[in-house]
Amino acid sequence: MKRLLCVGLLLVAATTALAQAPAKPPRVGLVLGGGGARGGAHLGILEVLEEMRIPVACIAGTSMGALVGGAYASGVSPNDIVERVKNTDWTAMFDDFAGREAVNIRRKELDDRFYSALEFGVSRDGVKFREGAIAGEKLKLFFNRLVRADLGERPIEQLRMPLSIMATDIGSGERVAIRSGDLTSAMRASMSVPGLIAPVLRDNRKLVDGGLTDNLPIAEVRALCNADVVIAVNVGSPLYKPDQVKGVVTVLGQVVNLLTEQNVARSLAELRPGDVYIRPDLGDITSTEFTRQLDARVHGRRAAEAAASELRRLSVPAPAYADWRANLRLADVHSPPVVDQVTVERTRFVNPDTIRRGIAQREGEPLDAARLTDDLVREFNHGDLHSLDYSVVRLRDRTMLRITPVEKPWGPNYLRFGVNLASDFRSDATFNVRSLLRMTWINSLGGEWLAGAQIGSEQSLSTEFYQPLDKRHASFLRPYASTSLAKDPLYQEGDRLAVYRVQHNIAGIEAGGNLGVWGQAKIGWAERRLSSVLDTGPADLPNMTERVGGATAALAIDTYDQPFFPTRGVKLDLTHFDAQRLLSGSQDKYSRTELRWGGAYSFRDWVVLGGLEGGTALKGTIPLADAFTLGGPRRLSGFAVDQLRGGEYGFGRLEGQYRLDFDTPLYGLALIAGIAAEAGKMTKPYTETSLTGWQRSFSAYIAANTPIGPIYLGVADAKNGKGRFYLFVGTP
Repeated sequence: MKRLLCVGLLLVAATTALAQAPAKPPRVGLVLGGGGARGGAHLGILEVLEEMRIPVACIAGTSMGALVGGAYASGVSPNDIVERVKNTDWTAMFDDFAGREAVNIRRKELDDRFYSALEFGVSRDGVKFREGAIAGEKLKLFFNRLVRADLGERPIEQLRMPLSIMATDIGSGERVAIRSGDLTSAMRASMSVPGLIAPVLRDNRKLVDGGLTDNLPIAEVRALCNADVVIAVNVGSPLYKPDQVKGVVTVLGQVVNLLTEQNVARSLAELRPGDVYIRPDLGDITSTEFTRQLDARVHGRRAAEAAASELRRLSVPAPAYADWRANLRLADVHSPPVVDQVTVERTRFVNPDTIRRGIAQREGEPLDAARLTDDLVREFNHGDLHSLDYSVVRLRDRTMLRITPVEKPWGPNYLRFGVNLASDFRSDATFNVRSLLRMTWINSLGGEWLAGAQIGSEQSLSTEFYQPLDKRHASFLRPYASTSLAKDPLYQEGDRLAVYRVQHNIAGIEAGGNLGVWGQAKIGWAERRLSSVLDTGPADLPNMTERVGGATAALAIDTYDQPFFPTRGVKLDLTHFDAQRLLSGSQDKYSRTELRWGGAYSFRDWVVLGGLEGGTALKGTIPLADAFTLGGPRRLSGFAVDQLRGGEYGFGRLEGQYRLDFDTPLYGLALIAGIAAEAGKMTKPYTETSLTGWQRSFSAYIAANTPIGPIYLGVADAKNGKGRFYLFVGTP
């Protein structure tokens, strides 16, 4: 009997102890869905989860959810993510361009005449085109800094929290769950909106936005860590209403929204009793408004707080949560690692030494991640690379900075195009289409061969070989040749007196130096033949031919932030030609010197532009075929194009531009209203000889910076000119 009593007492004690023991907390799987800028709501939700002491066992994220989830799983706190988002220029994030002031003069000249967005690759396999409007270079480097890639490589499988990032194989359409390998390239792949951001090549797959196949990966997170409870956060964009689909961007966005909504509906069927589903009310915040991510964060907080009754049961005691969070968080590293070695991975045609010389990081010095990012973006903007990334690798007791360039798959030979149209709605109208074949990296120093052609009102053929003399391209040689044929009018008393067909053949060689990225100086020798044949006009007007050879010199400085509508910077062009060898016998030796200067200053939505120009002959008399000209838009707008011709001139211009702001269906279109006052004087006139003294002109215009170049539509008047409208479309 006593034995039975003892057994009973033991059973009662054991039952009581079990009843009092704390239950093991459920494993929580967190799903952070895609939604572009609306994904800022994830930040507010993470903040509430931390405040409620809810430990997360694993995360599955898509698109913006991959960004936030990847950073959190790598140990970055919500507060640190918020600070990084707050201090980032999101307008510039989706523009890989480092800024016009960061590229050299040669690149500026090419971009100003030929559309960089329409660059085709030319090879034996045919013509290729880029796979996205932008390469996503700045976005990838942002991810590196966000997850502290400067502290060393941290593959997904080595993170302290299981993580799965969703992507889509654009080749097969398959859903791809990335659970291992490089973290930031996985984040970048999941945000690659097809057509907008180039795919990421990973494991022989081309990966794009995971939202196309699994925008709310509930099944994935449950399988990832055998989650007992799933918290699913859906920030997907609702479908646009029919009247909102009115442009390229909204059409593309609607297609993505349709695909994501379909797979989200399937995912929601995976929810079980006890799971928590959160869909923040994000109002009018769209997926593309990345400057409103912190507004979305506030809505995310509200949604999580509204679900507090469901979430509270997942909370753990403060000591247990503190241990969990301490294990997850990145160590607070105050000093960056010292770089023992910098290496640049092998390339197909770009010289790795050229890339290395453009990176300021020195061996034996602490890693400067911010400076490195700027250097990589600038090197990327030279135009030869598809991406330029870095990683920090620790080998025993050494730290290696590894630079990984990926060249353009459609390079190294490129084809570009340009077009322009101009009219004064009277007798003058021109139209030109041009093309340029550019063969790059012909040798290890970066030699280039260019061949250009233009048809239309002015026909031309040109070729040149540009040979840098050092790896940093500080000095160069440039032999060149071109021929052009155009019709040049001659005016007298405001009327067109005659039209000449002018053929200009030139061959020469230049040697010069690049003054950083803002300037270039060069000297050389040119042989020129100018032939002018009367096309229409009085029969007594003569035909003319001039054959001259002489020394050339030029200095160019360009710090404009934009080529056609600058808001800051200066631009200077100084050219000199000294005709020392004349073969025609009818012309004395002469020289021709011209200076053009422009400056831009902005405040708020206003931009003030100024310009000064002048030209003269330091010796001899400049022949008519080589004369200076005035007239046309922004060069005495109240006169016809090149209406004033002579051997010496001066010109000044003052403009005010106001940036108009309103909705437009064309992405990137910015409208500008402008007024201009101009004054010019031709002191040694060959035409319009009665127009002595300063001629004044006033104009007003509406302009736009578009993907095909600037557009001007204006009206101008001048006391001695004929008031006229004018239109210009394209690149000069």
